Amino acid sequence: MFLINPYILQASEDFVFNSVNDLAFSVRKVNESYSGSCMRVRRSTDNAEQDIGFVNGDLDTSAISTFCGANIGYVVKWYDQSGNNNDKFNSTGGNQPIIYNNGFTLRNGKPYISASPTQYLYLASSYSQLNNEDYTFFMTYEKSSTGTQALLVDVNNRYSWLDYGNSQWIINQDSITISSQYLVNTLYLNNTISDADTGTEIFRNGTSIGTRGANRVIVNNDGGIRYLPYFAFRTATILFSEFIWYKEDKTASASTMRDNINNYYNIY
Repeated sequence: MFLINPYILQASEDFVFNSVNDLAFSVRKVNESYSGSCMRVRRSTDNAEQDIGFVNGDLDTSAISTFCGANIGYVVKWYDQSGNNNDKFNSTGGNQPIIYNNGFTLRNGKPYISASPTQYLYLASSYSQLNNEDYTFFMTYEKSSTGTQALLVDVNNRYSWLDYGNSQWIINQDSITISSQYLVNTLYLNNTISDADTGTEIFRNGTSIGTRGANRVIVNNDGGIRYLPYFAFRTATILFSEFIWYKEDKTASASTMRDNINNYYNIY
């Protein structure tokens, strides 16, 4: 009689993002070979900082609770699990998003980072996306108010994705019209896939909500700083827990990847 170790099978299913070689940020371990911390947290009492790792593949929330106590825990740095060290960070204390405020902001039992137009993380200009490169990204998203909200905007206002009511903007002055808006206080999984030849398509909670034209570049190699999330005149608090980016058209495997994210976060 042969016994199959269920943990081996589970690992194979869980790490569908092992191939990511561009950007991978999450409150869980998404890359099996990654051996670093999840994030660096600063506590409000004395501004001390501490790297926080994973426990059984999940963010070590107990370590954050012990470190921060009844105070606020800010995200100083969110470590890139792709292996490229393209970490997202904010060295200005007043502009750092929150992971803990005498407790966690939880959605279906998972911790989320709380960001706003004044509290965000950014990616150094060393990361660039060329005009003719395909891309695919996945992100969790929840906003706190109606109106126009943004994630991932570079300094020259090139949107990677902008919630603009009935339009989902994918670059400045270019949008996809959709039939239903993103609701407030509702968790979503957004997956955008752009192919240089066939165009850009947005999936919301596993369902396509529209396509637009040829390849729409989000991040140009212009030396600008990329923010997550940020745009000066947006007003909502935005919650997010995972953001994964490929410089590839991942249409063939996107459904499996969306299912993996949804199975973990129970979004839809």
